[in-house]
Amino acid sequence: MITPRLRAILDRVNTNIAADIGTDHAYIPIRLIKDGRARRVIATDIREGPAEIAEENIKKYGLSDKIEVRLGNGLSVIEKGEADLIIIAGMGGELIRDIIASDEDKARASDLILQPMNSQYELRKYLIQNGFTIYDEDIAVEGFKVYNILSVKNGKSAEFENDADYHIPPYLANHKNFKRFYEKKKREFEKVVKGLENSAEMNAEDIEKLEQYKIWLKDMKKYEG
Repeated sequence: MITPRLRAILDRVNTNIAADIGTDHAYIPIRLIKDGRARRVIATDIREGPAEIAEENIKKYGLSDKIEVRLGNGLSVIEKGEADLIIIAGMGGELIRDIIASDEDKARASDLILQPMNSQYELRKYLIQNGFTIYDEDIAVEGFKVYNILSVKNGKSAEFENDADYHIPPYLANHKNFKRFYEKKKREFEKVVKGLENSAEMNAEDIEKLEQYKIWLKDMKKYEG
């Protein structure tokens, strides 16, 4: 079964050679080949177990001649420009950021599709402030879960005017799932604020964090109405 999250990733691929970093069971590479969205896929994983399962799944579908499994960390197992498109999905935003930062030259040589499970703020901020452009972003909804799928390429883009925009980019305001995305973020922020305000003791770092979240909540109100 292809979930809305995976469908949103797959729909953004139309390329010759793709690399799926942290492939796990190779679901994305298999679908890319079966759907004709890539001619060849490099599937990588840092762990032997998932890499072996990926190879078994690929063999089951008779795609060993089109999907190559490589064991290794991040982008270290692919050559610069070897893949036209690099997919990094299903892991934390800060980990995705670190993978890109560790091999920026390789990341800049290919288009990127990024699907962070959390820390979208940190990832967007890193990308925009380090010479990458988020040229498209999608929102996928699965029950109570909301996912962001970023299409990224090398190239400097303007920084956001308000820091809160790295949490909720203005370009998403007209997306069909924006309301679900916005409500989720608002609940998250209100929970943090309530937790800090109800804390028996707060240090200087807690006070700073509380004020920052209040500012973000205030800036986000422009989407209500």
